[in-house]
Amino acid sequence: MNVEKLHRILKEIQSEYNKNNILEKMRAVRNYLQYQVNQPQVPEHQQNLVNSIKVLYEILTNAPSNNFSPGWKQIIEEIGLNEILGITLKNKIENIFSRNQITPTVALKEINQIVSEIEEKKFAIDNAIKSFNILKISSDELQEGQCELGYTIPRIAVENKLSALNKEISELNFILNHITEAVTGQKQELEIRTISSSDYLLYVVIGLKVAYVLSYIIERIINNYKRILEIKSLRNQLKSKGVPEENTKGIEEYANTQMKEEIEKIAQEIVNQNYKGTDPHRKNELINGVIISLNKIANRIDRGFNIEIRVEPIPEPKKGEQVPEDIQRNIQMIIAIKEREKTLEFTKTSGPPILQLEESKEAGEKIDNNADK
Repeated sequence: MNVEKLHRILKEIQSEYNKNNILEKMRAVRNYLQYQVNQPQVPEHQQNLVNSIKVLYEILTNAPSNNFSPGWKQIIEEIGLNEILGITLKNKIENIFSRNQITPTVALKEINQIVSEIEEKKFAIDNAIKSFNILKISSDELQEGQCELGYTIPRIAVENKLSALNKEISELNFILNHITEAVTGQKQELEIRTISSSDYLLYVVIGLKVAYVLSYIIERIINNYKRILEIKSLRNQLKSKGVPEENTKGIEEYANTQMKEEIEKIAQEIVNQNYKGTDPHRKNELINGVIISLNKIANRIDRGFNIEIRVEPIPEPKKGEQVPEDIQRNIQMIIAIKEREKTLEFTKTSGPPILQLEESKEAGEKIDNNADK
């Protein structure tokens, strides 16, 4: 993983814990439970325990870490912090109390273990951040209004082969080039911010408008793909029952047709909204290029790739402050991207891919040849 990215993630987790006093609230739950075990005849202890749990659950339910990007969550899981954050921690505590309603002593033992784990890991987080600062290892911070795209390439998809990884990075460049041109009217040289390993995770700087459009595109593709998951599951079940592959072709064709139709709608919508030229042939080439790019995205989502969009908010204008129209548009785009961040995760499934959408580069080559016209 990338150390600057790790520094940034640890700072966010530290802020979440410190701002909400999560460790102190966990200790309060433990202490009130201890009082109840020691003095079960005192009703105040039970009420205090219920109140402290309610406060803790509300904080964990609304914790910012619940909405971290898939790439960040992957890193958090790798370093073993996922169990002490947000909904995961809440579910863990709920499970303890639901299993031990009449055995509070057992519940206390398990809660004590959680408190000890949090204390240990919070100590490690604080010291890691302190060490990063002493060693002058910077935190991977976005500037106000800056956007980045995270692109996860599963190791299994490239079999740890350099040539295959290089091909997938080229495919990402192809995708971003054509979507960027469709949105802004020109290609842009894309800057890599960081590269992490485990699965290969690239972070690339993209413009705000491109990020806004891409987040809309990915959300539409993922929502459509979630419907296809049921079809894919059915196909896999039939194959596991020994149904010959040729007899499941109709299912696969139906799934591909569903995604193909959705992608064509998206591509036409994006180009129609953004193309400023008057040449109908050029417009058609752009639509074809975007379709190929979206086909590549959908095929890769089906194979376990992941795309995420992150944006750093800009300060909200003060009440009564006159805000230029372009800044207002930027604020609205940032709000939309932040809302879509929550929906860009998708459910991975087992079994071979079901999508086999056309990835011919012919349309893309036409755009390349006409890019300067």
